[in-house]
Amino acid sequence: MAAFALSSSLAGLSQETRIVDFGADVISVDPSIGNGIKRLLGNVRMSHKNLTLTCDSAYLDETINQFKGFSRVHIIKADTLHVYAQKLDYNGQTELARLEGNVLMDNGKETLKAPRLDYNMKDETAVYYGGGQIIDSLNTVESFWGYYFLKLNEFVFKENVTLTNPDNTLFTDSLRYNSESETMSFEGPSEIFSDTNYIACNRGYYDSRNRTSSFSKNVFMQAKQQLLRTDSLIYNQADSTTEAFCNIVLKDTVENMIIQGDHLFYEETKNRFQVTEDVMYIMTGEKDSLFLHSDTLISSREDVSKSRRIQAFPHVQFYRTDIQGRCDSLDYLVVDSLILLFKAPVIWQDNNQLTADTLGIRLGKKGIDRMEMRSGGFMSTREDSTMYNQIKGKEITGFFQSDQLHHVEVTGNGESLFYPKDGLQIIGQNKALSSNIRIYFADGKIDRIAFITDPDSKLTPLKDLGVNDLYLEGFKWLDEKRPKTRDDIRVWK
Repeated sequence: MAAFALSSSLAGLSQETRIVDFGADVISVDPSIGNGIKRLLGNVRMSHKNLTLTCDSAYLDETINQFKGFSRVHIIKADTLHVYAQKLDYNGQTELARLEGNVLMDNGKETLKAPRLDYNMKDETAVYYGGGQIIDSLNTVESFWGYYFLKLNEFVFKENVTLTNPDNTLFTDSLRYNSESETMSFEGPSEIFSDTNYIACNRGYYDSRNRTSSFSKNVFMQAKQQLLRTDSLIYNQADSTTEAFCNIVLKDTVENMIIQGDHLFYEETKNRFQVTEDVMYIMTGEKDSLFLHSDTLISSREDVSKSRRIQAFPHVQFYRTDIQGRCDSLDYLVVDSLILLFKAPVIWQDNNQLTADTLGIRLGKKGIDRMEMRSGGFMSTREDSTMYNQIKGKEITGFFQSDQLHHVEVTGNGESLFYPKDGLQIIGQNKALSSNIRIYFADGKIDRIAFITDPDSKLTPLKDLGVNDLYLEGFKWLDEKRPKTRDDIRVWK
């Protein structure tokens, strides 16, 4: 009956799946360990299809085509793949090998190490669990468990994944790695550390050969003193450049600045940012912050001064509660504390409007220190719907105290037109010419005027003024272009 069962079982195995080629120093049959099970001792060897195996000892059950090997197990598959372990359970029918104990799989390009490994030789897939490690020429990846698809040269890592290479260390939940192209994609909360920056995201892709990466979903990057948040980011480690897209917020923790936009290009070696698409630059202060909008903004670090330079163009507009302005282009060198406005610049401060060919704002420790109107300076202060105090000259400098305009000095070809009052009543128009003029302000309005050189002055009653007498040459009141809120700076009028 037992013999019939044995021959019946053998009949169910095809010649192709049966293990028929095996040998050892000693081969014996011990009924105590099972009916028909062979015990192999010393220099055990076994072949099956394109697989060869050696180990120190083994059990072979030909009835179910099962081979169990022990100690110094070595599998060679198709002369290219080597697998080492301390214990093997191999099913010749399914061609599934289960290996335990310091498992090592080596195909000449990658090395897999794990405490346990299931290797399906028919499908050319391997699964490890309980912790494993893959090593190739560039990367080392560790995870709790993972898949290896040998035909595709692809690995899938799950749980507590760590990747290290000379450039980066990556921690993530799930990672897919192709060893042929040396590319990988990862999913879930992820962190990447390098010598120069730190990146966190929820999805990413990395090309080891070209040293390029892309990240998406809640991206955060820290490089030196800059902090960057964005929807997606492309990082080229080979040339140290970064490109970010959508909902960008860049903070400089040293220089107290924030840059927002929808497209950013960063050159790490030059410490240079270029931001476009809905650009917002925020200069944070103790009491108030200045908000600036433009089509393009460049932030760079000067080689000589080692200071940051901010350049904005075109359609520049800015807003702070106590000062607003606009121009075609702006240049700000932090070390000089000087903001320069070019091409039709206008600044509004309280009830005053300042224009010139070039306007400069010099910042002090507690806010605005002075304002410089270089070439073609013109200052206007509204008195009522038709009357404006006006001052023009070759150069005009406004001096501030506690961010309030205190007095103005006009140098060269000074002209003034203002309306003196008796109490609240305007008594006429005073028009004067003087090469140098000093004007004092109180509560944002002209308080008194001092002519440093002898003026050519004339007071005219209001009733004697014609329409053409109300304005100095070049006067323009541009209040309709003035941003009234921080949101207004996004619209160019």
